[in-house]
Amino acid sequence: MKPRWARWPRFTLQTRFTLVAAGAVAATALAITAVAFFAIRTDLEAQLRQQLAERATSVEHQARKYHGHLPAGWVPPYSDRFGVSTPYTQLITAAGATWAPSGDLGLLTPDAADIAVAAGHHAAFYADSRVGGVQAVVLTAPLAPGLAVQLAAPLDTTDVQVASVGATLAALSVIGVMIATVLGWAVARAGLAPVARLAGVAEQVTATGDAGRRVEVGRRDELGRLAASFNSMLSALQRSLAAQRQLVSDASHELRTPLASLRVNVDLLADDPGMSDAERKEVLTRVVDQVAELSRLVNSVTELARGEPSQASQGEVMLNEVTATALDAARRDWPRTEFSAELEGCVVEGSADRLRIAIRNLLDNAAKFGPPGGPVEVRLADGELTVRDYGPGIDPGDLPHVFDRFYRSLSARAVPGSGLGLAVTREVVRGHGGTIAAEPAAGGGTLMRLTLPARRPGGLSHQLISSAAFPPPLLMANFIST
Repeated sequence: MKPRWARWPRFTLQTRFTLVAAGAVAATALAITAVAFFAIRTDLEAQLRQQLAERATSVEHQARKYHGHLPAGWVPPYSDRFGVSTPYTQLITAAGATWAPSGDLGLLTPDAADIAVAAGHHAAFYADSRVGGVQAVVLTAPLAPGLAVQLAAPLDTTDVQVASVGATLAALSVIGVMIATVLGWAVARAGLAPVARLAGVAEQVTATGDAGRRVEVGRRDELGRLAASFNSMLSALQRSLAAQRQLVSDASHELRTPLASLRVNVDLLADDPGMSDAERKEVLTRVVDQVAELSRLVNSVTELARGEPSQASQGEVMLNEVTATALDAARRDWPRTEFSAELEGCVVEGSADRLRIAIRNLLDNAAKFGPPGGPVEVRLADGELTVRDYGPGIDPGDLPHVFDRFYRSLSARAVPGSGLGLAVTREVVRGHGGTIAAEPAAGGGTLMRLTLPARRPGGLSHQLISSAAFPPPLLMANFIST
């Protein structure tokens, strides 16, 4: 069964903005119409009551000529014109009798409150009543001792005016909502155009796999920042895909030669069963060496593909212990090389296994390119590890490329290797927030300088800085790989 949200109608963001704008204008127009409607109705009723009050004052002036002794049954002139131009007028006595125009007796029936006004026990007041079947406003006011005057004006004219104004306001509200809908749609379309272009580029990249497309950025607001960030993401994706393709291409190229050589030796063993033991041992030795070379190459490619160390593999690492372990392995593999070490205790955050691989690559590189039996000096202090050999050193023309994957200098191509070891070292050091650099050593040879953010075992933090001869550019690696 589909979730509830999946059954809702699908609206685009532009449609939602348009509906929100139209709804907001509609709500505002409804509120304004309601307020205006009640305000106009209240004002018209106030005008009607003012008209009744003025008529009551006029009746009072007319009654003064009788000096308080009004003739029985007296009513002011033009009192019977209810609903024309003059309010209907009648008098009531304190006894409850009604003095009304001829033929209109009983048009207004006084109640106790009206009689109380005539008796002088109650002040003048307004009330809503029905006069001749028509809703009206009635004013009851004292006129003389024992008499009160009642005046009535119909509300139908006021209702008609209020209804007319309400219809006008409703029509204007509808027009306003329609205009707001159109304008909201246009504004939403213009405002969301960058989002639409971004979505279009994302769909094209998804469909074609081409990360080289970009979104046009012509604004500096939040949508412009979004487009710029999306372009940056595409650039990073393009670089990643290019690096991946390059890695696969280079690895395929490097694997082709040892695989071909391994196949030749295996075919030789299979096709010549009469081979002497010495020859067979020599071929088997070559096969073992080629398998080991392939294993190292595959491990290096795998290490490069891993990228940053996972969070699960990170923790506090005693860099001096990791270096000592790498030195023990190097001494076993290079028994003719004399390794001397001075290791100061320090702690770094990261992966001990990956750091061991990086340091081992530096040691193997120094032993490989140093003189046979020559010394390799290793120093670790304050998180800075230096590995110095006494080989021929690095040609200045090779320095810009010694950190590239599969790069091998002319002088190093006669030495077995894939050109990946120090590229792996660079990636490991970069993943741990450090730097690595190669420099000519005083007196000949090469000095590798690896620095990592470290602290002393006692807990005192120490932020390491590269040598003054190497300002903090991006990470550097050795000039040749294992």
